[in-house]
Amino acid sequence: MTLTCLFDINETVLDLSALDGLFTDLFGDPQSRTLWFAQTLQNAMSAELCGRHAPFETQGQAALEMIGARFGRTLTAADKQRVADALKRLPAHADVRAGLDFARAQGVRCIAFSNNARAATRAQLEYAGLSDAFADILSAEDAGASKPVTATYRQAASSLGQPAEDLWLIAVHAWDIAGAQAAGFKGALLQRRPDQVANPLAPPQVTAGTLQEAVARILAHEGRG
Repeated sequence: MTLTCLFDINETVLDLSALDGLFTDLFGDPQSRTLWFAQTLQNAMSAELCGRHAPFETQGQAALEMIGARFGRTLTAADKQRVADALKRLPAHADVRAGLDFARAQGVRCIAFSNNARAATRAQLEYAGLSDAFADILSAEDAGASKPVTATYRQAASSLGQPAEDLWLIAVHAWDIAGAQAAGFKGALLQRRPDQVANPLAPPQVTAGTLQEAVARILAHEGRG
């Protein structure tokens, strides 16, 4: 059976630090981009808990206003559009192309899986030069929810026509791994930074420092290494 791995996109495949200059320009603080993405995730998760889902892009726009209020900055429509445009022009992390090429050479079916709408993810991957690396693009929006809601992973498994137990998620976020595991997936936590740590309440099946290492450890876990 073909081994299928789903790859989180924002921060796992694509490098959001490319936005740091723009966010410093908009908010006057070099940490504002990190704060914004964390606020976006908090908004999305809070909305799901409250039963008030909104698209991930909408949550990101709301987070921009919240970070603006925090730093005493009022963003114009043009400012918000600059961020939206920049999000479509993110580079891949340095280890991504080699990791994806290795995975495909080993017969792994690579699937992009993001909270973003499918069209937005497609545009991101085209800009990053990774369109050829993924067999398909899935969106959590297909389930009318955002990760880590269990239904998003189950919908992904249904779309792929495979049992959740046969699927892997690769991500830098412990919360994403936890959500995938709750749906029956196995998880590989990618730890490029010291703060990308495993949750002891939802430990990943494997951890790795690079994407290629993560794929190699998944293969070994599956007895294919």
